[in-house]
Amino acid sequence: MTRSQVMTIAEVVAATKLPTSTLRFYEREGLITSVARDGAGRRVYDPDILARLAVVELGKLAGFTISEVSGCLDRDTGMPGPGWRVLATAKLTELEERIAEAERARQMLVHALECPGAFTECPEFRDSVRSQVNAMRGRSTAR
Repeated sequence: MTRSQVMTIAEVVAATKLPTSTLRFYEREGLITSVARDGAGRRVYDPDILARLAVVELGKLAGFTISEVSGCLDRDTGMPGPGWRVLATAKLTELEERIAEAERARQMLVHALECPGAFTECPEFRDSVRSQVNAMRGRSTAR
């Protein structure tokens, strides 16, 4: 592999804005691998490192833990492997629940800012509180 075909850890940091500590952590967790070390002893990576890191970061944004991301990646390609759909289905449900919660919170804040009277006395606020109590009762405890 020629020098132009690999990226040093500094180049990866510059391209991704991820700290070197994160890259080292991802390497320890098996999410990425360096292909060698250069003459100065610095890690060097295949050109596909940026795509691999993008997949990891997208997984994190979707709510996957590092362990879950690691468990669904193909070690050779760094892309989602055969079992990813099962995990993705569960994550999609969780993500949709979080989005619904965030939307309820947004609506409550919009109303609070627009409410002409004492917000805590507002019937709509009290309805929001009752609705949230019901939502809290209905959700699973494994959060």
